[in-house]
Amino acid sequence: MPPKRLRELEQMPNHSPRPSDRPEHPLRWDEECLRYTSQTKTNFIIGVIRALGMVGFFLSLFVLFISLLLSLFFPSQNISLKEELIAVFFSNGIYIFFSLLMWGGVTLLYRFFPDYTSGYQPGPMWELNRRTGMVKVFANSAKKSTAWKVAHELPFHEFDCYLQSSPTSQGIAQYNLSLVHYSAEAHVALVGMFGVTSRLDQLAAWDMVQRFMDTSQPLPDSPQWEQFRPLDPTTLEWDKEIARPPRFWRDMEDEAFNQKIVELQDRLSAFYFG
Repeated sequence: MPPKRLRELEQMPNHSPRPSDRPEHPLRWDEECLRYTSQTKTNFIIGVIRALGMVGFFLSLFVLFISLLLSLFFPSQNISLKEELIAVFFSNGIYIFFSLLMWGGVTLLYRFFPDYTSGYQPGPMWELNRRTGMVKVFANSAKKSTAWKVAHELPFHEFDCYLQSSPTSQGIAQYNLSLVHYSAEAHVALVGMFGVTSRLDQLAAWDMVQRFMDTSQPLPDSPQWEQFRPLDPTTLEWDKEIARPPRFWRDMEDEAFNQKIVELQDRLSAFYFG
């Protein structure tokens, strides 16, 4: 998350690192726990419609442009140029209209009905708690009746982490993380929070999770955690000891931030791959 976005979030009304609804929210990232839930099926379907509309719009414009060039430089011998241009605009205009309708209609839904279109499941899917050192796996996040029911609550150190790979349609390997308990049928799919990325990024994500769950170490020094650093006793003492600026990430310029990302990627590559 770039510093500019962090500053925008800080300027929102009633912004606080400890919002009143934090304990009951199914999605959480702070100094105490990582908690994840997925978006609703309705939101997923609406998002797909919007994406199809966006892609369809630009693809239709491209096809229209190519069709116009072909009509101008290679006109048909059966009909006049005017009739051919009208036919091209009409045939492509239908696709452009419906693509705009899908893209714009869903955008309006997002704007005027955010609670309906951008909602999450009633409850969380899993939680990693730094304070207690426990991992919670919830029963069924999609149903209100079982939304917050805990299926498993087990110590973090009893879980093994698996690096899973799957190829894209082009055959490129992509990686994601999962935590699996050594004896109980408890599984935490970290892919929802950390996504499907390169092997390097997933290795770094796993190290970050381990550091987060280790209360003897300060919080990982990343932009998302910066506002929570003063709220964690170990991190607060560490920052005082090294005289870390409290707004190191949030006051950073975009150009400096992008350069920092490149430097960190180089350090990660050297650390993991030599």
